[in-house]
Amino acid sequence: MKFPTKLRYSLRLLIEIKNSKTPLTLKEASKKTLISENYLKQLAATLEKNWVIKGKKGPNGGYIILSENISLMELVEIFSGGIHLAPCIDENYQCELVDVCKARSVWQNLNDEIGKLFSNVKLKDF
Repeated sequence: MKFPTKLRYSLRLLIEIKNSKTPLTLKEASKKTLISENYLKQLAATLEKNWVIKGKKGPNGGYIILSENISLMELVEIFSGGIHLAPCIDENYQCELVDVCKARSVWQNLNDEIGKLFSNVKLKDF
């Protein structure tokens, strides 16, 4: 299982912003993360829209973290809509076997446990 690039790169960006003593520009972040500045702009726009970071304009501008308590699970929800290990555990999935399938409960339990684990991983931990 591999998580989307947007999720992985957004975590790298957030760690750099969090650890910066001053607002971090995307140019600086690009040098530190080796992620293109254009791609970081897309990520920053999504993160700012979701109240994770705030951009500051001007000569001392850059991005700051609004809360170090954001969890990895919240980032998963922002960039992936949640964890979905199998289609059958989604609410809107229709399957004839939903009431009798033994595998479905395995996927649901794994999905729930990963969600709990990701909820406990906070930006402040990095």
